[in-house]
Amino acid sequence: DEPTPDNSGGAAFFAAKVDNQSFPEADIQFTSAKFVNSTKMLQIIGQPTDQKEGIILTLMPFGGKVTTSADWKPGTYDFDPIHVTNVEYLASAEYNKWNGNGYDQWFTEWEYVKTGKIIIDTNNGTHIKGTFSFDAVRKNNDGSFNSGSIKKITEGKFDLDIKTY
Repeated sequence: DEPTPDNSGGAAFFAAKVDNQSFPEADIQFTSAKFVNSTKMLQIIGQPTDQKEGIILTLMPFGGKVTTSADWKPGTYDFDPIHVTNVEYLASAEYNKWNGNGYDQWFTEWEYVKTGKIIIDTNNGTHIKGTFSFDAVRKNNDGSFNSGSIKKITEGKFDLDIKTY
């Protein structure tokens, strides 16, 4: 039997803390789990109603082990680049915050920050649930990184329907 998706509208959940402050309540309209058929990438995006902040988690497979969204099996996907070297997957994340003129962006750039993981607790191919945490370094307008500006994203949780594109 296939599980019946919960379409009550209240099922989607996304939360985290940014530098020990609660990430604004995510808006269902701007929060999603996306599986991209062409690349087999899984992306989890959380944004509040005002869209002034965003957290984007990305899992990109290598080696042909992922063909459907359900192939992102429960487990821990850490951000160590050894997984790219070993032709397994790339796990990464970013945090964005509106500054009045544009978005300041922080990325999981391994050279500067070495903490980050996405843990999938359950994934049936249409619904995914898990947790995450990561440190991210500020990317400057010139493409360099500001090692003095680190954001710590902790206590991340998601419970979302997966949309396939």
